[in-house]
Amino acid sequence: MLATLSLLSLLTAPAAAQTPVEGSGSGTSAPTSGERTGGPFGLGVAIGAPAGVTSRLWIGDWSALQATAGGNLGVPNSLSVSADYTIVFRPFEVADNIYAVPLHVGGGINVDVDLETGVPRLLIGPRAVFGASLLVPDLPIDFHAELAPTVYFVEFIGWSIDGQIGVRYYF
Repeated sequence: MLATLSLLSLLTAPAAAQTPVEGSGSGTSAPTSGERTGGPFGLGVAIGAPAGVTSRLWIGDWSALQATAGGNLGVPNSLSVSADYTIVFRPFEVADNIYAVPLHVGGGINVDVDLETGVPRLLIGPRAVFGASLLVPDLPIDFHAELAPTVYFVEFIGWSIDGQIGVRYYF
């Protein structure tokens, strides 16, 4: 956990030096970016691991909290919940601002419950998150894809690489 916090501190320093996107700040407590319409909270669906209901709460133009609850695609009788803090970077400029492709990196926690064997097995561990979104300025949605390597320490010591694709609607 200390390594995850150190990584987040290291990643936050360059993000604080970046300048906000023009048009950001809608007067709400959590400003939304000029790259899309809608409010700071998005709710949608995702497939992968975990697959289910996904959400994202922008807490500024450069950071967000996100969570997914559901199960792991292809693993019967599994329940999974993940929660992450992400830093958003914008390394790509698109001519005419017809869309934006921000990248995000962060860390969080993943909790899996495997009910397949008859004896429930609980898996808990920290995870790193790496992903990208596609934002269209005139639409209150984002399309996202991400990978999340996870190390499990509770009831099972091991690791996995989760991934998901999804869409969220912002209001």
